[in-house]
Amino acid sequence: MKDLFTEDWLNSLKELGSELPPIDLTITCQYEISGAPQGKVRYYIEIENGKVTDAELGKHPSPNCSVSTTYKEVLSILQQEKSVTASFMQGNFKIDGEYEKYLLTMNAIRATKEWDNMQQALMSL
Repeated sequence: MKDLFTEDWLNSLKELGSELPPIDLTITCQYEISGAPQGKVRYYIEIENGKVTDAELGKHPSPNCSVSTTYKEVLSILQQEKSVTASFMQGNFKIDGEYEKYLLTMNAIRATKEWDNMQQALMSL
């Protein structure tokens, strides 16, 4: 497995995420992950019509939502041991901004086989 949240990993996310099925969802999500091997990591993902169009390290100037969680929590989600919704309900995945869009509308993407395949591919890099 490649180190998570590196430039290479985000490039793979962008490539794999461009193959997701189209849905009516456009959102920019800012992430802050604590406890990563490289320390605190900030990155953002832009999704247009259900497809990842950008994923970069750093801060986005105007995200629709901001997510903060731990490296351990992200690993459990990426390894499909826990869902984003369960993590949120347990207070381990904090979302500011358009949280309903992130949790509910994005569930349409998270429920697809393509999303599962993307997560598995990202974990096996």
